[in-house]
Amino acid sequence: MTANGDQRLGGAHPALAGPTVSAMIQILGQENPQSDRKVVETAGKAAAAVSDITVRLSPSIQRLLARNHGFQRRVEAALIAALERLAETAQEEAPPETMEGEGLGELLSTKHGRKRLRAYAEPVAIEDWAGPVAGPSALKSQLGIARSTLHAWQQQGAVIGLLTGVRKHVFPLEQFIDARPIPGLADILAIIGDGRTAWLWLITPHPGLATTPAKASKPPRPIENLKTGDRARVAGLAREDYGQP
Repeated sequence: MTANGDQRLGGAHPALAGPTVSAMIQILGQENPQSDRKVVETAGKAAAAVSDITVRLSPSIQRLLARNHGFQRRVEAALIAALERLAETAQEEAPPETMEGEGLGELLSTKHGRKRLRAYAEPVAIEDWAGPVAGPSALKSQLGIARSTLHAWQQQGAVIGLLTGVRKHVFPLEQFIDARPIPGLADILAIIGDGRTAWLWLITPHPGLATTPAKASKPPRPIENLKTGDRARVAGLAREDYGQP
């Protein structure tokens, strides 16, 4: 045993000392400049531990390791196998590790929080999720819907307009059949309240509309059922989803 309680393996010379962890990390860092720093640090700690064992071997074993390559390979294989067995046991016996996070950060004002969210968010074109849309001018030229008529439908809650910018609205084209709103849209808008949310709900496949188990993996969209006149069923699902009796 050494003065600090370490066991000498086979009578190694007591004056020998293994390299320090910092020295091994420095050596590995110089030899592997492109490697991740944490990987180098972990390997350096492990190498220092193995080196400390090596210098505590007897001189005869050290000479054998230094000169006999076949012996080196056998020792390497035996050491790896032993370490793997011990590692499995250590993992099974190790107590649960307590993880501690950084805690809550600074409290932000609503204004500052929204500013950060805008900085993180990636803009998405409205057509990417809502499908083809058109403004009042395009609706007049493409479908013959007058601005006054469109405005009246908006006031009645019969069409869904999606706000883009500060005041400008665009209208999903799929909600019109023969230049008129699909019957039943007003019911859904009244139940859900928000036009953007209502439109997203209408164009998202709904499992409650699957008529057979085979169609459960790809159910129809509520707007498709509205087009066929299934107003009561679609409205009922909207009430269930949005907590209305």
